[in-house]
Amino acid sequence: MVTGAASGLGAALCRLLAARGVAVVAADTDAAGLVGLAADTAIHTQVVDVSDDDQAGRLVHGAVAELGRIDFLFNNAGIRLGGAAEHMPLPLWQRLVDVNLWGVVHGTRHAYPLMRAQGTGHIVNVTSLAGLTPVAPSAAYAMTEHAVVGLSTALRVEAAASGVRVSVAVPGGVAADLIDSGIDLPGYSYREPARRMPVGMISTEQAARHILRGMRRNKPYIVFPHYNKAVVAAHRWCPSLMSRLGGRG
Repeated sequence: MVTGAASGLGAALCRLLAARGVAVVAADTDAAGLVGLAADTAIHTQVVDVSDDDQAGRLVHGAVAELGRIDFLFNNAGIRLGGAAEHMPLPLWQRLVDVNLWGVVHGTRHAYPLMRAQGTGHIVNVTSLAGLTPVAPSAAYAMTEHAVVGLSTALRVEAAASGVRVSVAVPGGVAADLIDSGIDLPGYSYREPARRMPVGMISTEQAARHILRGMRRNKPYIVFPHYNKAVVAAHRWCPSLMSRLGGRG
């Protein structure tokens, strides 16, 4: 099961999994995008807003009732929105939390008990570099990404005894995913940093392969490409320096 599946990394994951013979359930709010995805591959699609717990519950339990089990859950749906904290209106704080955090909680809450009952399963929560290092100005967005990392690492330990695996994927420089919610706030948007990236970007297909490779190795953190790993390592060893660099926007 893949959320945020109608485009970008989510769609690439769906296509790659389907090509390997996996029965894929693709969920998104973008009905037109799902139609295009299903036209290319034999994928089950469902229009779902993951911020709604009832919809997430029907998605997971309905899929299991139809297909028999759930082996992989990719919580990929999310909003990328940057903006200085003083300019961020409350409804946008709430929307970021609803999708980026509660969307992950809802999917996990419904799928995890089913995986425990099976004795196997793998949950992959897709976040960003903002969940591991300071990226400013984006306090509201970074808050949700840090929360997803905390959920993933803690649940991984809790779930291990039951045979369920949990990983957090931290992609960087994925070409088709370098977009935001379409809302520009004073002082910042994710579009400009994407254009100024000094390194080459990777395709969504390459990103999907990185994630599946990390899953096979049961990595707790699936960080890619190499320059993303370098940034995370630099923050671990020189947090003060990286905080200053991250604060330059």
